[in-house]
Amino acid sequence: MAWDTGLNGVHLAIAAYPGTPLRVVAGPGTGKTFALMRRVARLLEAGVSPEEILAVTFTRTAANDLVEKLAALGVAGAENVAAKTLHSLSFGMLSRAAVLQALGRVSRPLLDCELDTLVCDLQDQFGGKREVKRLIKAFEAYWARLQHHQPGFPADPNERAFNRALHEWLIFHQAMLIGEVVPVALDFVRQNPAHPDVPSYQHIVVDEYQDLNRADQSLIDALAGNASVTVVGDEDQSIYGFRFANPEGIAQYPQTHANTHDELLNECRRCPRIVVEMASSLIGRNVRLEPRPLVVRPQNGNGDVYIVQHDSVEDEIANLAAYVEWYLETHPGVPAGEVLVLANRRLIGNGIRDRINELARRNQRAWIAESFYFEDALKSDLAAEAFVLVTLLADRDDRPGLRHWLGAGADDCRRRPYARLRAHCEASGISPREALEQMVAGNLRLAYTGPLIQRFNLLQQRIAALAGLNIPQLIDDLFPDGNASVATVRQAALLIAPNVQTPEELLNELRVAITQPELPGTQGNAVRIMSLHKSKGLTARLVVIAGCVAGIIPTIDFDAPLDEQDRQRQEQRRLFYVGITRSTETLVLSSAIRISRQVALNMNMRLPQGVGGIRLTASPFLAELGPHAPQPVRANNWRAQLGF
Repeated sequence: MAWDTGLNGVHLAIAAYPGTPLRVVAGPGTGKTFALMRRVARLLEAGVSPEEILAVTFTRTAANDLVEKLAALGVAGAENVAAKTLHSLSFGMLSRAAVLQALGRVSRPLLDCELDTLVCDLQDQFGGKREVKRLIKAFEAYWARLQHHQPGFPADPNERAFNRALHEWLIFHQAMLIGEVVPVALDFVRQNPAHPDVPSYQHIVVDEYQDLNRADQSLIDALAGNASVTVVGDEDQSIYGFRFANPEGIAQYPQTHANTHDELLNECRRCPRIVVEMASSLIGRNVRLEPRPLVVRPQNGNGDVYIVQHDSVEDEIANLAAYVEWYLETHPGVPAGEVLVLANRRLIGNGIRDRINELARRNQRAWIAESFYFEDALKSDLAAEAFVLVTLLADRDDRPGLRHWLGAGADDCRRRPYARLRAHCEASGISPREALEQMVAGNLRLAYTGPLIQRFNLLQQRIAALAGLNIPQLIDDLFPDGNASVATVRQAALLIAPNVQTPEELLNELRVAITQPELPGTQGNAVRIMSLHKSKGLTARLVVIAGCVAGIIPTIDFDAPLDEQDRQRQEQRRLFYVGITRSTETLVLSSAIRISRQVALNMNMRLPQGVGGIRLTASPFLAELGPHAPQPVRANNWRAQLGF
């Protein structure tokens, strides 16, 4: 099929535009992927080598989706288009480049569970764990916003000392913070434009530009050179403030990039009319640099929207699971993957998952439910320890993994005996593992390090027991079935298992799955359950958003300055906007009015004084959905109305 088959209007203009740069402002469901796919298809049909095309996406799922859709068009070479996230591109480049060797750095990402030991090791020097975490967050902000390029950085004496201590820790442990990766890659590209490890492209296409931070956006500019560049984004869908996203970048692109050609996609092809009207009313409450109202496509259906309130969170979980069961039963031609449940608290999401699966087993259904809270996969001590064992089984000399193992189970991560071990290693030039082996053999004595020797002996025993297992056996041993503490990481490991043969391969794929999860499509037999953040780029015939209560949607830090609270509220409104515009037919917005204090604590909700249960209120965003939104109903009336 030719690249322009069936194309017209703005989509044809986007695919056909020959110049550079091109900015596409594209609202949700407006067909931007369709237009980008055809643009890349045009380049391939014109003879551009697929290796000369870079498609930058925010998630692995989006990258793979683009390649699969190109392949479905029958375009030769589509599978060889360089579709990557910026982090994977940067890691690959830095892994090859001698620049890290010159800096004494290693492109080994430090996961959150491993970050805890860094915090422990620096807490005495920098005022406790909370202050160390604050300083790490500040430095990640400096890198993301390129403030580290400012003369005299950092200016504060305490921050200068922290900068030295942080980098010394990372260099000794042969690791990098994830927030460092793109800034280091950017500096490398800027200083070495002719280096053979700096990739060169003729065409660069960037999706979700509003979710990139300043360092990300600057890396795109540095890689572009003389390439033709297309950026696509929408400030109304910027939802990654926690990684310092720069939505101003898409709004101000014509001012920062001369001769920019603009195209606008704002007719929603995906969502029902009522959802588009609600979404437009909601996002209109935000202060925006370039307001681009989402408009209804005339041929779209009206759709079904339900705003439902339950007596308690437990009732909400039970009622929503029953509704999903009823929906799939009464829509036999709809795959379970066309049901998307969004909950910003995994306790609610996993509760709905478990209840759907319980009903499916009882009623012998063909579907299941799966949750994708992979960002929390290593939150439990058991999951983190099991992951470290995979790490050390794959690489006995992995220093962050060994550091985590030695400190596990102790509030202070055994930082004082470890400091003695590290000092000896730095003075002698041997690795921590080598030093511990000498200590176990009696060839080295370091005072007050007995607890480390005990942990190392246990590690040796566990590694020996695991060494002979194949991948399925290894997963069952480390992440046993039925244990809630490791359920999420087990799910990720099982998805990977068919494609890996060694612990090294399992480790590499598991790291990527946890930090950049790839989500299944709509045609599977699993109901998909995840956070609103994870839903970016996904669609479903039925979308259920659970936990629509103040304190969850939105989550606001009321101890922050008022302008920061307002920034959080606007981003949370954008997040809700993204969530509701995933629906192609039916949308359910759900809240509860009661929750136990313990459950609220487990969900990190801000609690009022007193004891006993807590009364919740519906999210204030529900009142911003405009006159087209239906009136909220009680859950029992909803069930009676639909008959489930």
